[in-house]
Order: sequence, then C-alpha cells, then structure tokens
Amino acid sequence: MWEKQISSTCLYDGAILRVEKDEVELEDGSRSIREVVHNSGGVAVLAIDAQEQVILVKQFRYPSKEVLYELPGGKQEAGESIVEAGMRELREETGYTTRHPRYFGYLYPTVAYASEVIHLVLAEHAVFLKQELDEGETVEVVRMPLHEALRLIESNEIKDAKTIIALLKYRLLSDFYRNE
Repeated sequence: MWEKQISSTCLYDGAILRVEKDEVELEDGSRSIREVVHNSGGVAVLAIDAQEQVILVKQFRYPSKEVLYELPGGKQEAGESIVEAGMRELREETGYTTRHPRYFGYLYPTVAYASEVIHLVLAEHAVFLKQELDEGETVEVVRMPLHEALRLIESNEIKDAKTIIALLKYRLLSDFYRNE
C-alpha cells in the first residue's frame, strides 16, 4: 500500500504547526487530496515514585476547553536526546527526577491527519527535587496509585491519549513480565 505525493501547498505556517494540502496518487492511479498538520512532536514521561504513585499533571487545555490529567511532557530542544528532554520536562513541570530513566516507545496520536510523534520515557523510582515551571505555565501536580489512574481511565476522567496509552502499556507490560 502506498500513496505518492504529486504536489503540496502550505496553507498555514505558525509557531508550533504547519498545515499542508497535498495531492496524492493512489495505488489504482486515481488522485486524492490529503490535508496534513505537521509539528515537531514531543515527549511525555510516565513517572512513578518510590511509593508506587504515578505522577500526573492537571492543566487547562484551550482546544478542549477543560482541565485534563496528563503525563508531564513537552517539546524536545535542539541537541537533546528524547530521554534528556523527558527528564527536563518532568523536572520543570513536577519537580521530580530519576537516576535511571529509559525510553518507553512512541505513538502517533492522530494518524488520519497529523504527522505528530510522541515519544514516551519511563521514570521509575522518581524523587522530588524542585519544580521549575516555565513562565506562564500553570499545572497542578497529582500523585496517585496506578490502580486509581486506571480507574480514572475507565471512568473517562483521564481523556488524554498519550496518558491513557502509557498507563495501560505500563500495566500490561508489568503484568506480562511478572508472569514470565
């Protein structure tokens, strides 16, 4: 399966995203239009402290017009590895860090119309140092047991896709490795 780009027109080029309208040729020779939102993607961190509490943030998100539970995270800066970016964002937003963070995979949050990739970092045995929020950033740090976070997914109180995926992946893999 494939689609070949014939032409591309930039419809919008802003500070954090670019929107393009592409004409593509399909496998059967017909043509179609694809509208694609491009951005640089980011990193999100699943942090779990020594008491096995998941560290989340609650913040108002303008597009959804509500306060959401999320994993801490943000953009990767030039020269940073994914893990370094994740640890910087974790420290800035929550004040937590860990000695042995590890890459935990990646996901495409909206495959139908966006090129965004979100990388996940796992930060087990996280410890609190000092929160260093960016100017204008307002977040509430929330700690809860994994089973409570899973209950919030079930009740649709956690709605953010990257957060749901990371929590369920962690739970699934924890059970898988425990049973091997």
